[in-house]
Amino acid sequence: MADTAIITRDTEPAGAERPSAPARHARQRTEYQIGRRRFVVAVLVGIVVVVPPMLWLLWDLWNGSVNPLRAVPYDNFYDMQARAIFHGHLYLPIGKEGIEAFRHNGHQYTYFGLFPSIIRMPVLLVTSSLDGKLTAPSILLAWMATALSSSLLVWRIRFMARGEAVVGRAEAAAYGALMATIMGGSVVIFLAATPFVYNEDFAWSIPLTVGSLLVLLGMMERPSWGRVASSGVLVLSANLDRTPTGYACVIGAVLVAGWFALGKGGSDNKRWAWPIAGVGAFAFLVSCAVTYAKFGIPVGLPMADQIWTTVNAHRRYFLAANGGKAFSFGFIPSTLWAYLQPFGIHLSGLFPYITPPTAPAAQLDGAVLDQFYPTASFTATSPLLFLVGIWGLVTAFRPGPIGKIAATRILLIAAVAGTSGVLLWGYISQRYLGDLMPLVILACGIGMVDIWRRLDGRSRRGRRRVLGAIGVLAAYCVAANIAIALWPVSQWTSTQAANFVSAQRLFSVESAGAHTRTGATLPYWAPAGQLFAVGHCSGLYLSTGNTMVNVPGQQIQHYTWLTVEHSPRFTRTIGFTFNRPGRDLTGPVTLMTYGRATLVLTTAGPGLAHLVIEHSGTGIPWPSAVGWSFPDTLLHEQLQVRVTTDPNLNSIAVTWYGSEMLNHYLAGTGPAVVHVTPAAAPGTEGPVVSVAQVPMRAPADPMGLCHTLVGNR
Repeated sequence: MADTAIITRDTEPAGAERPSAPARHARQRTEYQIGRRRFVVAVLVGIVVVVPPMLWLLWDLWNGSVNPLRAVPYDNFYDMQARAIFHGHLYLPIGKEGIEAFRHNGHQYTYFGLFPSIIRMPVLLVTSSLDGKLTAPSILLAWMATALSSSLLVWRIRFMARGEAVVGRAEAAAYGALMATIMGGSVVIFLAATPFVYNEDFAWSIPLTVGSLLVLLGMMERPSWGRVASSGVLVLSANLDRTPTGYACVIGAVLVAGWFALGKGGSDNKRWAWPIAGVGAFAFLVSCAVTYAKFGIPVGLPMADQIWTTVNAHRRYFLAANGGKAFSFGFIPSTLWAYLQPFGIHLSGLFPYITPPTAPAAQLDGAVLDQFYPTASFTATSPLLFLVGIWGLVTAFRPGPIGKIAATRILLIAAVAGTSGVLLWGYISQRYLGDLMPLVILACGIGMVDIWRRLDGRSRRGRRRVLGAIGVLAAYCVAANIAIALWPVSQWTSTQAANFVSAQRLFSVESAGAHTRTGATLPYWAPAGQLFAVGHCSGLYLSTGNTMVNVPGQQIQHYTWLTVEHSPRFTRTIGFTFNRPGRDLTGPVTLMTYGRATLVLTTAGPGLAHLVIEHSGTGIPWPSAVGWSFPDTLLHEQLQVRVTTDPNLNSIAVTWYGSEMLNHYLAGTGPAVVHVTPAAAPGTEGPVVSVAQVPMRAPADPMGLCHTLVGNR
């Protein structure tokens, strides 16, 4: 009875009259409400503790300034899809998705779901100024939704297991530590560090799936039409966001319907089987309809139709080796080892001390994977969630589980199905741990409730020791996952890389300079975190540890390296002005030459122009030698691009007002020469396009960090 009833201690002296039943019930309700308040306060504290680092990761992350609208390419797919929906279709403008686009019936589609586009639509209806800037706000909303749905799920599990049993202070504190770990000590916080579409769909997948599990559990506890409607909205939304976890919610709804149909919820509740089955069926059919509209098939992705498949030989080899599919049971040894190996981190005396492994994940048992990045394992970075989750699974499936915990078995099975996205897909990356989180959150809620049930009646010292152990593990999880989140990735800018290296110099236990290698040329690969100074500090670079052997165009550009500093001689700002509409052009306009290579401006269709690299020294189709299109009708207004030709990387990067327009291989050492248009003679008509070199202010000490690290070497 202690598991389901209020545990109280009589304090009345012997022989004293006991309170009446209504009085006892009132006191029990009061104690229950106090316990619930303790839970709410502890959970809020646990969430609030990790808000500052989460916001810094999302809004700043070594940029040196706070920007709530910070975005990383690709960042506009959902906005373009929302605007396509406004026009009554799902296809996106040709070329705007780059290699990610899928071709079907003469159109290009994104494989990303509709849900993040739908929630943008009220904003996009009233303004276009925020296009491409809504990813960070969306991830923040998803983070908040994860906090809410997870805390509600843990409370529902606690009530199902123990009824109105009082929540003690130590137990409440443990739930706070659990929430801090979920929100800041797991992949949830990593997703905030890089606000682009690839992380956004995982960020929303977690709360939508957890919310679906929450309302389905509520249906099993006390069915109602309101809960049918709530489950319908959430299960549908999950399916419109991400397929693996969306299908898991469908499976959960079908299993709950079967549970009702078999009379497990009572003979009077069999009538709820059809409504909840309808929830799952409707969500699945809508998902199939959207997939069919995009790709001509109801389920799956036609990987051969993606542009990346046409430009990358390894993608074609990957599909051929796996029967044309991107998923296989043969990937499980590789994915399980990457995500669950006990030693899947790297410890170092260099800040931030805990990092992902320095090399890409391994391909085991002859598996041929599409992509595989350095990935920290869940067990090594979130041991509290792993251990408590295992406890929860054992608790749920052991004979004679406490309270109504047996009802969670169905949803645990559904959540396990949701992990198919991470285990069966031929792709290993840190963000894919997001598919584990719904299962982890549900299992951890069960485990933590059972741990404190077993501690009831134990000594205060024993409870404190357990709470202390939970607190220590929670602190480690938060520290480890924040460290992983602030570790360099290929999307970083030079500003981010330079600020990170400066922090590394300041906070490292070991000397960052002693770990900096030097050489005449930059190697194609080095372990993640390796600093390399080329020549006499003509450039300082930081390795992400990614291998580019399967993307030869990026390998010859040394794409595994981030530029920390480079000589100001490598960069020029070029201005060009349309004196007449671009339709008057009779040929390409040369902006700059670099040895035999040429950067030209040419027409890209009616009213459009683009920049193209000609004679770069390679015929590899990716990365593209063609930049995106822009209007050629902005007359008499100077447009500017910043062009960096780095001989250490063998690359040319063209940036358009802060956004990278073009990044391509460039052979040789130059020199780079801007082809400035001579002034037109009086009385003569000037050229269609005038070219100018815009003066740039050189930094006071452009290679100061490099010189500090390598000294006189």
